[in-house]
Amino acid sequence: MSRIYRKLPPKGTRVGLAFSGGLDTRAAVAWMNEKGIEVHSYTGDLGQPDEKDVTEIPPQALEHGAKTARLIDCREAMVREGIVAIQCGAFHLAVGGRKYFNTTPLGRAVTTTAIVRAMREDGVNVFGDGSTHKGNDIQRFYRYGILVNPELRIY
Repeated sequence: MSRIYRKLPPKGTRVGLAFSGGLDTRAAVAWMNEKGIEVHSYTGDLGQPDEKDVTEIPPQALEHGAKTARLIDCREAMVREGIVAIQCGAFHLAVGGRKYFNTTPLGRAVTTTAIVRAMREDGVNVFGDGSTHKGNDIQRFYRYGILVNPELRIY
């Protein structure tokens, strides 16, 4: 059996969706729900300062047809991983003469592992991300997810 669904999973399949509240993930919830997929959404709270109120995101998934919507607190794990990265000098970049730490890859690892753990608690073993497949985030999501739950299937 392939770990990856190459077409729509059977109706009634429980899919855990990494839900950002953006257009892509809102559309993914609505579309999967329309096709008979049981969508469970998971939003990771990394403590990002650009989110005015992260608690407003999960209800959007319910509005678009998700059966459940959970907010997962990832802040402590993000701090731990960020401190280790800073101590190691990892992801140190300079743009326009200004130095900064690129924490996006860390955020993907922290978010995915936390979401897949929550999915496992909920008995949801198919992971979806709602991404547009334009970057390499999808590879990060899948690889970290499978590390946490070797039985995980991908859609």
